[in-house]
Amino acid sequence: MNLRLVAHIGVALASLFCAFFAFSSSLDTGFSGADFAVLEPALRVRSAADAITPPWIPPFERPLSQLAFAGEVSLWGLRAPRYVVTHMVLHAANATLLFALFRGPLGSAVAAGAAILFALALGFYGESVWRPAHLSILLATTFVLGTGIVALRAQLERTPRRRLLATLLTAELFLLALFCHEAGAMALVMLGGLMWPHRRSLSSVLRKMAFLVILGSGAVILQLLRGQGADELLLSASTWLSLPVRVLRLLSQMLLPLAVQPVESASEALLPRVLTLVEQTRPISGLLFLGAGALWFVKGGGAVRWLLSSYLAFLVPLSLHPLTQARLDLGETCLPAAFLCGAVALGFHRLWHRVGTAGRVLLALVLVGILYGDLAVVRRYQAQAAAAGRSAESELRLQALRQQRETAPHP
Repeated sequence: MNLRLVAHIGVALASLFCAFFAFSSSLDTGFSGADFAVLEPALRVRSAADAITPPWIPPFERPLSQLAFAGEVSLWGLRAPRYVVTHMVLHAANATLLFALFRGPLGSAVAAGAAILFALALGFYGESVWRPAHLSILLATTFVLGTGIVALRAQLERTPRRRLLATLLTAELFLLALFCHEAGAMALVMLGGLMWPHRRSLSSVLRKMAFLVILGSGAVILQLLRGQGADELLLSASTWLSLPVRVLRLLSQMLLPLAVQPVESASEALLPRVLTLVEQTRPISGLLFLGAGALWFVKGGGAVRWLLSSYLAFLVPLSLHPLTQARLDLGETCLPAAFLCGAVALGFHRLWHRVGTAGRVLLALVLVGILYGDLAVVRRYQAQAAAAGRSAESELRLQALRQQRETAPHP
């Protein structure tokens, strides 16, 4: 059997195990919050046209995600655990695609480490797995990673015909990512950095990138023409003026994923105060993290620059979302987290080969501590999600959806 295939199968099985290990306790979280915003229109779907338009969660249109979610609803109904299992499998598949994408630029060892970290939700974006409403970002991650894999093949193919076919497939996957979630547009930064080291000529890269930019611009213009509030968001001066602060806040939230309202007893007053202070100073901590990343960007090689540029690029469209300014919501940060995992894996790999035995022991302890803390945060948020799913409000809305489903006429 081909060793490359064996490696992919091994990473796929390890990712699936890690995904179930991290998220198996999410099977009883139920529905709450934004889940009802997509469940209600999905239950009214009677045709594909009803599923793809209008947008269920404005202002952005995500027709492919809505169609996929309507299919999930037709299969699973209102049984929340089945959505979670489906999303865990999709999350493990994304981790395997991440390995396939990183294997060339970073090497097999670093790519495997990044895939495992991603499967364990490093940076805590796990809400995308146990929240049915976040299927859009899971699918966008799938198509963005697939776009990068095929784009690299477009650079490496030997014949013009095969390069053309790979380029067309790259464009198709890119469009599918855009139809799943607007953050897919920032795949252009990832693709540019991925193509450049394997360029046959400057013009070959520019032609491919121009083609993809035209497609991405067309999708954005379509969003504006369709209205639905996208023009008010994208053309608002206040949105762009506050964007740098939002990016810094989201950067800090991903690297310090701490809840402002943790699941603790009321007697523990010190921890909530500390967490509140952390939340209030997020732009400052985000600026410190950005400075550290800029220093590594300057001193690191091409792989580091590609990872950090892609990480920051995917933060930008997510920072446009109003919720990132009001509360901690990392459910849509799968895409930047993928490249954060790559940067962490690459950083540990380089440090591992530069230090002695004592340093390696220390690095191993640090990594174990990070993973333990990350899983503790995941468990904390799972407990909060389960509490919200079992709340009286969620139970009443779920009961209303059940009655709506029972009384609705079948197509």
